[in-house]
Amino acid sequence: MFNPLLEMARYFQDTSLRLDLSQSTWAVPIIGATHVLAIAWFVGSVLVNDARLRRFRWTGLVILVFTGALLFWSQPLRLYYSDFFRAKMLLLVLIGVSALLPARYTRVTLVLSLVLWAAVIFASRGIAYR
Repeated sequence: MFNPLLEMARYFQDTSLRLDLSQSTWAVPIIGATHVLAIAWFVGSVLVNDARLRRFRWTGLVILVFTGALLFWSQPLRLYYSDFFRAKMLLLVLIGVSALLPARYTRVTLVLSLVLWAAVIFASRGIAYR
């Protein structure tokens, strides 16, 4: 059976970028640290919820997605088979869906978002140690 996500992971596994990332002493730790800082940046800008910080929010999100993609690229097959990684991706989808809730549910959305972000952090720790 053809699985496009598995095929993508196999493709990434065979690239020189993955080899460079996995053989570098400092690349993955620096990217990982930047990813964690981007999480703090993004979530902090969401919590403040000031329209003037919208640019900061988008910048944090771009850095977050970019560093996350590089982290995935460093170990695509391992992450593809990781239950923690799958849980993290599902939680991120739920965060995106919760962001689409109508404005009248702002307090509920905020609490739901915080709970989901906490769950993302726990899933991320599971990825790191499995």
